[in-house]
Amino acid sequence: MNKKNIITALLALVAMAGQGQTFTPIVEESIDFVITGTTTSSLDSVAWFQCAPMGCGGVVKVPLVDGAFRIVGRLPRNAFIQIGDYAENDLHFIVDETPTSINLVTGEVSGSELQQRFIRCQMREREIHNVVQPWWDSLSDEDKERVITMKMDGLPDATAKDSANLEKYDSHMADLVATNRQNIRENRDNIIPAWYLYTGMGSLTLEQMNEFMREDAAYAHHPAMERPWKKYWGILQQRNITGKPAPDFEAEAPDGTMHRLSEYTGHGQYVLIDFWASWCGPCIGSFPFMKELYATYKDHGLVFLGVSCDKNRDAWLKALEKHQFPWTALRSPARKGDACELYGITGIPAVILIAPDGNVLSTDLEGEKLKAKLAEIFNDK
Repeated sequence: MNKKNIITALLALVAMAGQGQTFTPIVEESIDFVITGTTTSSLDSVAWFQCAPMGCGGVVKVPLVDGAFRIVGRLPRNAFIQIGDYAENDLHFIVDETPTSINLVTGEVSGSELQQRFIRCQMREREIHNVVQPWWDSLSDEDKERVITMKMDGLPDATAKDSANLEKYDSHMADLVATNRQNIRENRDNIIPAWYLYTGMGSLTLEQMNEFMREDAAYAHHPAMERPWKKYWGILQQRNITGKPAPDFEAEAPDGTMHRLSEYTGHGQYVLIDFWASWCGPCIGSFPFMKELYATYKDHGLVFLGVSCDKNRDAWLKALEKHQFPWTALRSPARKGDACELYGITGIPAVILIAPDGNVLSTDLEGEKLKAKLAEIFNDK
């Protein structure tokens, strides 16, 4: 097998002292592939696209004739693609030279051993989804919304019915997470884990990450692993700085002046840093909640800093004008050595809480956990 190494940087697991890690993807040579299949969809086409790492070609529709289709393409060997029939019979595939034949409904497949193993993994997931989906569909829109609210932010008026629904939801999700971990453990000798880490890194504990994130693993340098590695390194970085002096950084204020974090920390007050960006939907959705917290604690020894990761200064300023933050706004655009890197921020919104002595108190608070922590701090005080 000929490989073409595309090295964007040296992979260096260096000491966690604020130094960033970089990722070395191994991009295979592009090859022609053929996937034929059948489905029971009554529509006139199926669609496919590269899904990990994300491709730039977009969705390609292929005719469905008498329930059969034929997909021909050219992509780097071992890229992940998705094929779906618009009837929820979607499956993912690995690009390889061996022609693949698939029944999208039953998962019956012929092709390389690797392809067959990948499909078997997904059929385990589908068994769980086939149990979960009818139950979820049976809930009213209001019940679904209440389950999601309980899961994300808590629900003060939760009923016994809500609690039962959430318990069932959590049970199904736990089954799915356990199945994905099984799929990783049974395929350590190939690239299949790259898919499950790409899509499911957020569901793993640090102990499980330590188990799977190994530089010598067969899947370690698959291009889809860039996101999992960044997530992992960010968590290690946050573990490293917790309980230690908050890393200092310089950021821009709306009037163009530059300020350092140390101007606000270590002066006997708690400091909350809210990392956000103008293009981040979940960040915008969190603003009412954050404004509520600010109103509650601004006069009780809590300093709020909204630190934007926006690269576009104009977009940042427009967002500030639109959302009218009552707290101090700064911008530290994503680049080497910026605030996000220093604090291991790999997803936003993200909140960092710094103690009055200037040490990092917490890096993983959000929603009701953040609200409860602030109540604990200031009630004790």
